[in-house]
Amino acid sequence: MGEVYVFANQKGGVGKTTSTFNLGVALTDIEQRVLLVDLDPQAGLTFYSGYEPDELEQTVFNCLVRDIPVHDLILTTEYGVDLLPANIDLALAEMQLISAPARERRLTRIINQVRNKYDFIIIDSQPSLGILTMNALAAANYVIIPVSCEFLSIRGTLALLKLVAKIRGQLNSTLEIAGILPTMFDSRTNHAREVIRILNEQFSDIHIFPYQVNRSIRFAESAREQKPIFEHKIQVPGALAYRELARDLVKFKLRRSS
Repeated sequence: MGEVYVFANQKGGVGKTTSTFNLGVALTDIEQRVLLVDLDPQAGLTFYSGYEPDELEQTVFNCLVRDIPVHDLILTTEYGVDLLPANIDLALAEMQLISAPARERRLTRIINQVRNKYDFIIIDSQPSLGILTMNALAAANYVIIPVSCEFLSIRGTLALLKLVAKIRGQLNSTLEIAGILPTMFDSRTNHAREVIRILNEQFSDIHIFPYQVNRSIRFAESAREQKPIFEHKIQVPGALAYRELARDLVKFKLRRSS
C-alpha cells in the first residue's frame, strides 16, 4: 500500500511545488511507483509536470466536489510519475465543500481508490491552512515541511505545527512529521546559516533532514521548461538533496515493513 506524503507550509515560496515534483521524479528513478497530487489552485505542479492547467476539463476539483472517479483523471507524464492535476477551478472547492459531509476527508476517500497502485503518493498543498490543506493532512501518513532559509518561513512553520496537532486530535491520529527540509539555502550568507542553527534549536524534537536544497536560478529555469532539475545541462548542487531524500524515504519504508 502506498505511503502518502504532503509538502506543507503556510508560507508561500518555500519550495513545496519544486520539492513535490523533483522528489517524485527522484523516486521514480529508483523504481518506485509515484502519484503526484496537485492540491493548489495555482496549479504549479500541473504545469511543472508538462500540462497547461487551463486546458484541462477535469481535475482533482471534480473528484472532490462532484465525486468523479479518480481513475478517470490521472495523467501520465514524460518522467514516469503519474499526476492528479489541478487548475483554477480548485479555488472554488473551499466554498463548495463548506456544507459537504465529511468535508475534511474527501481527499482521503479519493486517495484510497488508488493507494494500492503506488508506492508513494505525494501531495503539493497550497500556502494556506484552509479546507484543502486540512484534506491533505487528513489523507497523509507523513508531512514534510519545506522551510526556506529565512526567518519569516520559520513563523509559517509554527502555524503549520499547530494545525498538525489539531489534525492529529480530530482527523488523523497517525499523522507524523517526517521532517523539516531546509530549502533555498545559500552557504555564502550568515543569515542562511543562522536559520539552520535556529531550526535545530527551536525544533529539536523534529527531524531536520541533514541536507539542504541550495538556492539556484536553475530551479526556476527547470520549472519554466517543465523538466526535473536532474535534466538540467549543468549539474545543480541542490538537486542532490532530492536524490538523498528519495533514498531515505525508501529506506524508511523498508524498515517499517520488515
